[in-house]
Amino acid sequence: MKQERASRRHIVLLGVGHTNAHVVRMWAMNPLLDTDLTCVSDSGVATYSGFLPAVLAGQLPPEAMEIDLVRLCAAAGARLITDRVTGLDRGRKQLLFSERPPVKYDVLSVGIGSVPRMPDQGADAPSLVTIKPMRSFIDRLTTVVRECKNSIEPLQVTVVGGGAAGVEMTQCLPERLRLLTSSEFRITLVSQSAELLPDCIPPTVRRVRQSIKERNHTVLNNNTVTQIGEGCVKLQNGSVLPADIVIWATAATAPHLLSECDLPKDDRGFLLTSETLQSIDDASIFAVGDTGTISNGNIPKAGVYAVRQGPILWDNIQRRLAGRSLIPYEPQKSFLKLLNMGDGTAVGEWRGFSFGGRWVMKLKQRIDQRFMDKYQRLPDEMAMPDDMPCRGCGCKLGGDVLEAALGTDSEATRDDATVIKVGSDDFIQNDVLVTTDFFSAPFSDSWLTGRVAAIHSASDLYAMGAAPFAAEAIVVLPDGDQSTQQQILSDFQAGASHEFERMGATITGGHTITGPRWEVGFTVFGRATGKQLFRKQSLAAGDRLFLTKPLGSGVLMAALMRGQCRHSDYQAMIETMLRGNQASAQIAVNSGVTCGTDVTGFGLLGHLQEMLTDKVRAVLQLDAIPLMPGVHQATEQGIASSLLPANQCYLKGVHSGRTESLDLLLDPQTCGGLLLAVPAAKIADFLSRFAEQDLSPPVEIGEVRPVEQGASPITVL
Repeated sequence: MKQERASRRHIVLLGVGHTNAHVVRMWAMNPLLDTDLTCVSDSGVATYSGFLPAVLAGQLPPEAMEIDLVRLCAAAGARLITDRVTGLDRGRKQLLFSERPPVKYDVLSVGIGSVPRMPDQGADAPSLVTIKPMRSFIDRLTTVVRECKNSIEPLQVTVVGGGAAGVEMTQCLPERLRLLTSSEFRITLVSQSAELLPDCIPPTVRRVRQSIKERNHTVLNNNTVTQIGEGCVKLQNGSVLPADIVIWATAATAPHLLSECDLPKDDRGFLLTSETLQSIDDASIFAVGDTGTISNGNIPKAGVYAVRQGPILWDNIQRRLAGRSLIPYEPQKSFLKLLNMGDGTAVGEWRGFSFGGRWVMKLKQRIDQRFMDKYQRLPDEMAMPDDMPCRGCGCKLGGDVLEAALGTDSEATRDDATVIKVGSDDFIQNDVLVTTDFFSAPFSDSWLTGRVAAIHSASDLYAMGAAPFAAEAIVVLPDGDQSTQQQILSDFQAGASHEFERMGATITGGHTITGPRWEVGFTVFGRATGKQLFRKQSLAAGDRLFLTKPLGSGVLMAALMRGQCRHSDYQAMIETMLRGNQASAQIAVNSGVTCGTDVTGFGLLGHLQEMLTDKVRAVLQLDAIPLMPGVHQATEQGIASSLLPANQCYLKGVHSGRTESLDLLLDPQTCGGLLLAVPAAKIADFLSRFAEQDLSPPVEIGEVRPVEQGASPITVL
């Protein structure tokens, strides 16, 4: 077993843009000893600005401009927190959040980019589409265009901003509009400056102007949009310009979060730094890319500078932690400028020379793709071993080993929780139910792990028609730095308490030791919420089998450990895990359901077999069983939970005429759903209660039939 340690030093990257992404990649190649790396982002995706025009023009698919932070951080061994930061506590060296506990840092690098400078009036107009955040630009544009597609007159589109972003938006927009609407359209580019591209040489401007003229677009120079109205924009000179859609691509200003940080700033709100990229008032904080402004410097807010800062930042972070002198960042005096004209050509500029054509576009694509390959095609150094043992419920002991060790088939041992009788036997609400569940921590985020552990540990109570009122923690902390151990435990308890409080329960104590791996769980105490409990072996012929959550968390968590779980699939998995079984269990109780269990470590087939008796058998409809997004893709890559081989013992007694593998029905589930047997006469009432509470209904996956001679206990159709 690999020894884990609680690291003494903490590097935190706020935002994972062009500069900070380089640190993550270098970390994967050479992580620092006794140090951990945390990435904080409001999304699981970072967007490469260089590819946005090509995606807009339909030259590339949307995923081409995405850096999947879930995959990147998992492969690099870095913690990823996707949440919104609300502030900075410099005294305690912590990032602050609205709900979750603060994140401690020894070195912080802030790279959250910039936002467009908005007009004084009309910033909330429904016709307005800002190019940032770039990851959602195409979706937001699509929504606005589709709302305008029935316009009788030609669609009037106004692009605001005469810099490189505004020019590329203007030139690449027509192809996107033709995909989204059959209406005619006219595009007008409004530039505040006297000429387009004020930072470019005249020959480049002439080439761009000629391309714009060939596309029949209109350019208005020396104009400032002061207000966005209904179907129009108002200019500073008092004129009104028709505008059904407004694309906002103006000069950059600082994100609001920076105003909440007590650090020196320039006149636009960006953090002031020295040449070493450190804040001029706090040497433990770096500000990179658009976020930082070097004092006495005059560097444009352009992605090329952010990319070049990456190696300097990585070097200086190491020097800062080692107590060595830092090296200055020396920005290049000029850089290659390449502008996508949307028609398969590009215009370029380099050291006073201007050029254009299809070969320039190929050059731009080659340069951009070389950058993206560093983060989309993860190198072999990031690969995790295929035989790595899984976490969560994937680390459970195999069922055949467990059954052989216990050596009993008594019905009492098959219930999800132990019932301790209190008082009269006919008054079950007095009885206390007890269950214990723990596992290797599935996530490096202690807050998230606490939430998942609480929901998972309480699931056995809900699977019996009970609800928790108290819990005792079981924690094995990795050895190492004591202050970090304290932080891990504190964050874990905060996450668990967050969930237990929603269940009406409290953490009353527990036991903590140190060991080679982080292990967490709870002993949970509960009481029945109805007049009788669910029992696994009270199945009756004619019952219908319902599953309240999709399967696949075991496969996806195995993919996550190998850096192969996409951000969208990860997000869907986490949302499913954090949807506890409380509401579904109470509906089942109120509907008169008396038989059920939860689907956890032994998979659907293993837990279904625990419910069967010598009087009934089960028939499952394979196509009806819901799966989480991304599960099929992961299995096609040969990814599976390390518990799968042990769970294949449950294939005994299963008959299937299908050619597909049944491995997904053996996938161990962490925070899995309930498997409920509902009598046919109660199904309508059962499902209507979900609709009344606006909850996702469970899925009917099969039925219970009487035992037939020669028939298998479980048939999968």
